[in-house]
Amino acid sequence: MRYLARVGEKEFQIEVAPRGGGRFSVSLDGKTREIERRGDGAVLWLSIDGQVREAAVVREGGVAGRGNGRPAPGAQGEWGVVLAGRSYSVTLLDPQRLQGAPGPPVLEGPVEVRAIMPGKITALLVKEGQEVRSGQGVVVVEAMKMENELLAPKEGRVTRIRVRPGETVEAGAGLFTVE
Repeated sequence: MRYLARVGEKEFQIEVAPRGGGRFSVSLDGKTREIERRGDGAVLWLSIDGQVREAAVVREGGVAGRGNGRPAPGAQGEWGVVLAGRSYSVTLLDPQRLQGAPGPPVLEGPVEVRAIMPGKITALLVKEGQEVRSGQGVVVVEAMKMENELLAPKEGRVTRIRVRPGETVEAGAGLFTVE
């Protein structure tokens, strides 16, 4: 995932590549660092190139996403970040949206969302029959000790939810349908 981050008057190009197990390769203006995240919630411990630092990340004006305070994939907006005792106000922007790039294609008819890997359903964020907007979280699946929020692929109504919290699913299993 690519972002443009603004910290004060400075702008940074950031690219984040998940490596699994809470590990990420993060490129900041072309300089790559290996980062491992430990902990859940707004307070985390980050190992940055082997040096452990405490960090706190919260959405300014309220917590978003799953309620854990961390930016979800694709998250934009204002974030309060404390790293190694220093506070930063960070604005995350999607550079494609800034360039006026066309959005994803409009999906017609019912769209079924399937599990991309085996995991355990940890939460349902909406109810069957509920209206959702494109990109809204619907189901949370824990896989490889990481929570993954699966998003509505388009605006519409969730017409069917095929899973329950606590249930284990296989890769390819149908999770929910949006019409």
